[in-house]
Amino acid sequence: MTQGSGPRSMRYSIDEVLSGMLASITRNEFTDDVARLGAVFKTLSAKHSLLAPFAAVGGEADFSVVLKDALQKLVNKEFIHHEPGRYALTPKGRASCVSSKRMLFKATDVGQLEATACDFEEQLAV
Repeated sequence: MTQGSGPRSMRYSIDEVLSGMLASITRNEFTDDVARLGAVFKTLSAKHSLLAPFAAVGGEADFSVVLKDALQKLVNKEFIHHEPGRYALTPKGRASCVSSKRMLFKATDVGQLEATACDFEEQLAV
């Protein structure tokens, strides 16, 4: 876990959870519609406890601001690129996310990250 990286669950920061989830998705691109992504994460946080940091910060409000900040951290680390209409996971980013997922998360949390990633991709396909 990184220190000073913003609001946290009991175990992981928001950007750590997002990175771990991105390591588990099959696609390399996803929408940059932060309002839509915020709504997806709000729905997912009710089902997946690892997304509790989003719920804790966002409460019943719009998750898009919290998500935008976490996505920007990943852009700054060059894990993802932001292009008009989409975010794209970089090869370096995928490798870093996968490595972090293996080293940072407990086995039970990895299973939850993978389930969250699957639900995330299903929500984006709708």
